[in-house]
Amino acid sequence: MVLIEIARPDQKEKIANNFSKGVANYLSYSQVQKKCAEKLLKMAQKYSYSIPKGEILEIGCGTGFVTKGLIRQFPNHFLDVIDISEEMLNYCLDNLEISETQRELILFRKLDGESRELENNSYSAIVSSFTVQWFEDIVNSLNRLINTLKPHGILLIAFPNTRSFPEWKAMCNDLSLPFTGNKLPDTMEIKQKLSTLNLETHIQEEEITITYNNSGDFFRSLKAIGAGLNLKQEKLSPSEMKKLINYWNYTCFPKKIEITYSVTFLTVIV
Repeated sequence: MVLIEIARPDQKEKIANNFSKGVANYLSYSQVQKKCAEKLLKMAQKYSYSIPKGEILEIGCGTGFVTKGLIRQFPNHFLDVIDISEEMLNYCLDNLEISETQRELILFRKLDGESRELENNSYSAIVSSFTVQWFEDIVNSLNRLINTLKPHGILLIAFPNTRSFPEWKAMCNDLSLPFTGNKLPDTMEIKQKLSTLNLETHIQEEEITITYNNSGDFFRSLKAIGAGLNLKQEKLSPSEMKKLINYWNYTCFPKKIEITYSVTFLTVIV
């Protein structure tokens, strides 16, 4: 079985630009990202005394949900914080309430999480939330990242998986319209691929439901934070999009609509 590519190299600039535009709105529309960051940090807390000394890499800092937690939980570790969006990096850095001494232990870099530059480093831990679903080649990139870990180092990541958005898919099915959400990673496929490494691996899946006043609000929220970039060739026409929104709202009326994210939490211990 071949893992379908999620994003091509020529799309990385579009992804970065979209998230850069969404910086100002991110905190207002990122409920699921915040919930997942909190859970990921609770998982990381378990390893605060067991990971080896050395740098911790955070991939895709966004506005700093995970970054702030890592600073609290691992105050004596140097943090290498990267993001593909320079605007996101600047926002994260500007909004950290830390001492100058702590700032000296953090390096912010504009860098793609799939960059070969990372292969030259050696990390005690790698943490990432809601980023790897944008990777071009998830399995090979995770393999390369795992290879940068020190003995007893850990990889902790969270990402939305292919079982997300069942409500959106059902509405499209009812109207015989294509589902145009981006292809998301298949948890079991990734688990199967990583099993060849013979490393201690733990996988949890959790459903997180977010409520919106209507379907238009949902689609606007994706666009507002930069996550609305459509990487598929197939798109709905304006009339088809209007049809989908109206039908979805009518079907749920008078209730608000619910959107379910299926999120995978992956831990790999070297």
